[in-house]
Amino acid sequence: MVWARCQQHDVDEPCYTGGNMPEQKLQGDFANIEKRYREEVAVTTWRPKIMAASLAVWAIVDVLLIAFFLVTVTSYVVQGSFDDARSLGTIGENAGAAHAAAVARLAKPILTNTAHVLNHDATTYDLYAVIENPNTEWYATFNYSFTAGTATTAVKEGSLMPSESRYLTALNVPAASRPNGATLEVTDVVWHRINHHSIADTAEYLAARDDWQVSNEQYAEDVVLTAGTVGRSTFTLKNASAYSYFSPTFTVLLKRGGVVIGINEVTLSQFATGEERAVDVHWFGDIPSSGTVEVVPTINYFDDTVYTKPPADTILDPRDNIKTR
Repeated sequence: MVWARCQQHDVDEPCYTGGNMPEQKLQGDFANIEKRYREEVAVTTWRPKIMAASLAVWAIVDVLLIAFFLVTVTSYVVQGSFDDARSLGTIGENAGAAHAAAVARLAKPILTNTAHVLNHDATTYDLYAVIENPNTEWYATFNYSFTAGTATTAVKEGSLMPSESRYLTALNVPAASRPNGATLEVTDVVWHRINHHSIADTAEYLAARDDWQVSNEQYAEDVVLTAGTVGRSTFTLKNASAYSYFSPTFTVLLKRGGVVIGINEVTLSQFATGEERAVDVHWFGDIPSSGTVEVVPTINYFDDTVYTKPPADTILDPRDNIKTR
């Protein structure tokens, strides 16, 4: 800006003669007006851009949220299907294992051996068979009978302790001739699981009760009757257990070389704990000239009615010992 005579106005005043024209600042209200004008221009200029940017950010956030939702749902469905399949597989395995364990704990059937026929005399015979219980935690009660030829013996009751082998007998069975093909039939078998709430150890429980001591076993043909000589087995039997029995039954075997050549049964009444008895068993009919004696108890130790008093291990209430004046 230079001072020169302005030809346009023919006066002396500042006149723009070229170059950058300096910005003239407004003063007072004009300055405020200009400021507001510039602000409105800026707002008008940048508002569309800010809105577009906001819409872009909002769209990106929406896309991310939708993507997150889809990924989450897909993962849940896919992972859930795998988890369900895995859970079903685990349930199936557990069910199979539980079934196998339950089957393993079921009672196995009684094992029966061949029935044998022994001559008692010319018209009667003794039948016997050995049965076995393969279970350690089950005992059985049942009925049994023998069939020999066309004859069937009377039905008798029997029992079988855990892991026990027992002789079942039918004595003095009449027959016109020696029967062939004798068979044993065991029916109405009822299995009883050992209750470990009351019996902690089955083997100890049975050992404490099945404590019979046999001594002085002898056999001889020294009983003379009118009809002839009768064989006799003698032995001493002691109840070494802490339990007394009403009428325990025993199977008496006569063996030669480990083979049974005679079989009999004896029932003894009121056999108290600690008692010792001399027992005679007579053998009629076709008697062997020699043999060894074996005595086998046939008692259901889980039946409370076989005992004459409460077992010694029964816990008594201390109040029963209080005496009143």
